[in-house]
Amino acid sequence: MQTYVKYCGLRSSEDVKNAYLSGANGLGFVFANSKRQVQAIDVAEWMKDGPYAFCETFAVLVNPKEEDVHELLETVDFDVLQFHGEETVSFIKDIQKKTEKHVVKALRHDRNTLDLMSAYAPVVDGFIVDAGTKTERGGTGQTFDWKKAPTYIHFAKQLNVPLYIAGGVHEHNVQQLLEMQPDGIDVSSGIETEGKKDDIKMKSIMRQVGDYATVLSGS
Repeated sequence: MQTYVKYCGLRSSEDVKNAYLSGANGLGFVFANSKRQVQAIDVAEWMKDGPYAFCETFAVLVNPKEEDVHELLETVDFDVLQFHGEETVSFIKDIQKKTEKHVVKALRHDRNTLDLMSAYAPVVDGFIVDAGTKTERGGTGQTFDWKKAPTYIHFAKQLNVPLYIAGGVHEHNVQQLLEMQPDGIDVSSGIETEGKKDDIKMKSIMRQVGDYATVLSGS
């Protein structure tokens, strides 16, 4: 089975088109304070430009108010809500019930990450473990200590919740990560050149993901 690939921080119609054509499974849009922040009305326009039905769309949010989530979904009918803040278990459970959307919780690699995974597991449809800092939630271009990644991957399987690895993933280290067999990878800065999304890097990562899946299948 091929590893799920989400390309995040898309900021233009061209980004969306290139990510889709590369074969990515998920398209991520940031609505939190960030250099990659976009507006819902723009995303709605970009999504009109092509038949992107085979990609899941992710709305990346940090500590939003409930009304903000509903307003966002009125403009773009995202498939997945991805929370990067200190959203409580009860908040996520309530949002999931009211919106009927899939929810992914991003967690920063830390001493208490496994405890947080246990707490959120009953109310989320997936985890992203990232290398964010206290001031930057993600998209830093930095990896965390990947020696810890197999522990997260194994624990997520025990919880029966898919887990994606993010943080500093790029075309030159993605093979190392694929060999750990996470359910998915989440890439943002690793598909950029001078701050802009690079379709060549997108294709390179997807080619390696496809090649690794072929090896695993024994084809």
